[in-house]
Amino acid sequence: MKKALFLFCCLCLVFALAACGSDDDQKSGSAAGQSAPASPDAVPSSPGSAASAPSVVPAPVSRPPATPEEKKQADRMVAFYNTAAGVLASGWYGQPDALLTNVRAYLEDWQLAPRPAVRGARGEAAKGLAPAKGLFSAEVEAHLAQWVTDMDKSLDAMLADYKALEKYVRDDSIRDDGAQGKKLAASLGAAHATFMAARDSYLEVVEARAAQAEDVLLRDHPLQRQIVAAEKIFSLFRKAAGLLGPEKPDKEALEQLRQELESAIALAGRPPFPASPELERVYRAFLKEAALFPQGLARGLSEGFYSPLRRDLNSIVGRSREAYNAFARAANQS
Repeated sequence: MKKALFLFCCLCLVFALAACGSDDDQKSGSAAGQSAPASPDAVPSSPGSAASAPSVVPAPVSRPPATPEEKKQADRMVAFYNTAAGVLASGWYGQPDALLTNVRAYLEDWQLAPRPAVRGARGEAAKGLAPAKGLFSAEVEAHLAQWVTDMDKSLDAMLADYKALEKYVRDDSIRDDGAQGKKLAASLGAAHATFMAARDSYLEVVEARAAQAEDVLLRDHPLQRQIVAAEKIFSLFRKAAGLLGPEKPDKEALEQLRQELESAIALAGRPPFPASPELERVYRAFLKEAALFPQGLARGLSEGFYSPLRRDLNSIVGRSREAYNAFARAANQS
């Protein structure tokens, strides 16, 4: 089976923990011909998704192979994406989501958790967001640099607000019925929104270019369909995070997304799986985890998206990410 650098999933989502009532978001696997029949733990398809996903997916249309130069450039682009996405998902640039989660929990019980510990220098982390020359045009490079600057400024503002909130919480002499705490929480929330806007703009550009690069690397690759399907699933997770941001989420939009996610997972699980049975089992373990997400959405639509459920959704996303990365590592090592 030909080699390809897989995109790793570095997704890190935090679904807002404000309580809402019931009126309320680098190389391939071994060739094995046709895959074995679906294992007993294969993800079951719901009645709604079964109609939209065929029992066996037709083989994709063959395309001309990529040139060595195209593959080299695509490898560089995918490697940069994996690095940048990892930087934004954890460490210094992963702090904003954790800080906002802590602040929203504070507004519920007036207990503020310590700032999350971060290893390494912030400047070193920022280097991972700077693309090598030749990956983007000068104009796009300038946009990316500006978005990183915007993220840095927003992160500085959030850290300052959080430090002030910590000081406020420790000061028992202040008697203002939580007014200053609410003000600092609102300021931190606004800075978080600015950070997310810059991060999303940055990722939108980098992800789009990485997807084009991966398409080059996966041209006529036996597992192209499964990999693209996984990326679709994670894109729906990101969309869900946005829909679950407001205090009262759009239930109609969430139900539509839930159905779309069920269909995407069902389609991803359809045969054939042209790789070893061992690799197929790892992929299906990812699908099994991902299938818990639409189930959680259904529960939230019925009972309300309270904090415990939102934490469960966060955990499902994290486990799905880990399960997919286990598949990517297994495929890259085969």
